[in-house]
Amino acid sequence: MQGLNYVRLNSISNSVSPYRGSVNRFPIGSRRHNTKYFLVREEEGQRVFDIVHGQRWKHITLTKAEHDNLAKEGSTKLRSYQHGDGTWEYYTYEVSPNILGVVRPDNTFEFTSGNYGQGDRGILSTYGHGELSTNSRMGGMVWTGRLHGNGERGAYPIYQGMRVNCESMQPTKSITVIGRKVDRKVGKDLLAGYAEFYAVTEVMTKAMNYDVFVKTMVEVVNEHLGEINSNTDWSVFTGKADTLVDSAPLDAAMLYIYAWDVGNMRWNVRRFMDTSYSNFSAHEDTPHTMFLNLKRRLNKEIYKANETVFKKVEYVNGEMYPPSEWGYTVMVDGQEVKQYD
Repeated sequence: MQGLNYVRLNSISNSVSPYRGSVNRFPIGSRRHNTKYFLVREEEGQRVFDIVHGQRWKHITLTKAEHDNLAKEGSTKLRSYQHGDGTWEYYTYEVSPNILGVVRPDNTFEFTSGNYGQGDRGILSTYGHGELSTNSRMGGMVWTGRLHGNGERGAYPIYQGMRVNCESMQPTKSITVIGRKVDRKVGKDLLAGYAEFYAVTEVMTKAMNYDVFVKTMVEVVNEHLGEINSNTDWSVFTGKADTLVDSAPLDAAMLYIYAWDVGNMRWNVRRFMDTSYSNFSAHEDTPHTMFLNLKRRLNKEIYKANETVFKKVEYVNGEMYPPSEWGYTVMVDGQEVKQYD
């Protein structure tokens, strides 16, 4: 965040004229980029700077009476919409600066926004070293870059109210990221009971083409659970599949695939049953590819149902932490904080 350091913004506010029509709105960089600016205000007797990127629009639902009263008062921000069933929706909207955060005299930047879009993250990334991005497998919004001091690559999860030094991106409070990883020995023992199921299913899916695979799936679903479209409680499918793992491995695999929609299978089955389509399998996953995807999904479900397979891992002081299927908890001052999505 070097581009947002307090000394620089304070110098701009003292040496550059504010935008026309305001007394506290100043450009961060080029004056032409008038959607990227900062606002000067007082907070506890000190000057602070709100960093702004564009506007936020807030939708406010109204009753018809509220709508009509505001219309009489001359409001120009009223909207109404008639739905297909004949009912009306009335609303207005508020427009306000999209404040990304606050720069304070101690040269820190505080993340204050309710959320950060792709453009917001991109703008903040240009103001300093490193990158702000969203990675669901790292818990949400995260900063990655070279750590101040040792130059090693690191990562910080970003949460609302987090304050970082504008020069180094180092948080003002220590952050501990707690995750889980699979104990491979325990996991191997846990999956041993599925070894034959996986071996048999893999051989059978390798021998099938896509059309035969889908046709067989329709037959399997109809045989075990009735008409293919008669039940959308997917737990019924997986429950039945659980009982067939040993006695009918391929049937079990197909029920799992359909229930979890591996390879977009539900839609492809419906398309297969529609006689107006023909020869549609050229760009689909092969049955063996779907087996491999099923294996990953089933292993994950087995692990999730057995907490003993996990070991706790911790990352502190910006240590780089890997993407994970199992989620992360962010702790600050002994309390869990919510990372931005």
